[in-house]
Order: sequence, then C-alpha cells, then structure tokens
Amino acid sequence: MIKDGNIIPIREELEKKFAETGKIDVSKLNSNEPIIVDTHVNPDEVEAAQIVQLRVRTETGKRNVILKMLVTDKIAQVYDYILPYIESDDGVAIELRTNFPNKAYQQTDIKTLKELGLAPSSALIVRGL
Repeated sequence: MIKDGNIIPIREELEKKFAETGKIDVSKLNSNEPIIVDTHVNPDEVEAAQIVQLRVRTETGKRNVILKMLVTDKIAQVYDYILPYIESDDGVAIELRTNFPNKAYQQTDIKTLKELGLAPSSALIVRGL
C-alpha cells in the first residue's frame, strides 16, 4: 500500500489477522501452491459420484483455491467458501465464471452444482464487477 508517497507494508499484518481468525490457511497465501479449502464434504463418508471438485482462480490469477462440494450444493456456498481468498479488498462485487463455455454463475442462483453443469469437476474464475 502506498500512502503519501511512502510504501506501507501491510501483508504481514493482514496475514496475522487472518491467522487469528483461523478461517483460512495463511501459509499458502503468498505461494503458487493451490489452497485446498476444508469444506463440509468428507470424501470418506460420501460416494465419489456425489462430489464436485472445483478449482477457483482468484481475480489476479495468483491463487488457485480447490473446493470439494456436493452435487446438491448451491453456487452460493461456493461463493461463501472462496470469499476469504479474494484478493481485492475494496468491496468490489465479484462473480464466478467458466472460460468454456463462457458463462457467469450468480450467487443467487438456486440450481444445484450438477444442474449448473459443474459436476464432476470444473474450473472457475473470479471476476470483479
């Protein structure tokens, strides 16, 4: 961050705040390694055909977040899981998209991930609006 022409380091302070909440894995925030988010899905307890694996690339392309969801989950739950990993901090609204087919998925959509065509796996991109 730059304030009055001076560079102010905020990354360490933000990482410390995130670490205190325990909500996200801060160890991978500055690496190219994918971030695997602990979701409500336990692969040992659910049939493999019921699991959707999503790879979500953040808006800058620096982070890849991997989620395991159920085919019956809604896209709003995906938004909830990835919001802590969004890199823009200015309150910009976001949307999740696929490159192919080029399609946007609204947070308010009531269809399941399977009905949206995201099962068994998909790659999504975060785009600021």
